[in-house]
Amino acid sequence: MKRSILLLLIALSTVMTVSAQRPNIFAPPPTATGPVADFVKSMVTAFNNRDTAFFQKAIASDAVWLDEDGHHLIGSVWMNRLLSATPPRKLTVTNLRVSNWDNAGWAGFNYVLEGTNQVKGTNSLVLKKTGNDWQISLIHGAVDTAIVAH
Repeated sequence: MKRSILLLLIALSTVMTVSAQRPNIFAPPPTATGPVADFVKSMVTAFNNRDTAFFQKAIASDAVWLDEDGHHLIGSVWMNRLLSATPPRKLTVTNLRVSNWDNAGWAGFNYVLEGTNQVKGTNSLVLKKTGNDWQISLIHGAVDTAIVAH
């Protein structure tokens, strides 16, 4: 009996040790602050106001948009299509996560794009600092819903 209890305690201790060593793969809750978070908030406002001048300045001339089904698109062309869509699209972001260094940064977020249909997904941006301004260098958009022709 004592031997069974000892073996049970050793087994439980082993399981608890292994469980404690297994890393959590999920990112901590978002706490987006700072210049990149401010940029993303300005970007959402500009998008919802169809402010093409903002995006002409904010998207680098060599920026690439990687979409969910393998296309490599010119970033400014794709953004112009979204901004000129009828009916106008409305963008909402949640779970904003950011990081930045002196002259580069990234942002990731969940989005809902409303218009004719509602599209949900995740988006990530790679940014570079040009003078005092942030510019988008790379956009990756992934759609959570069924992919429709675009």
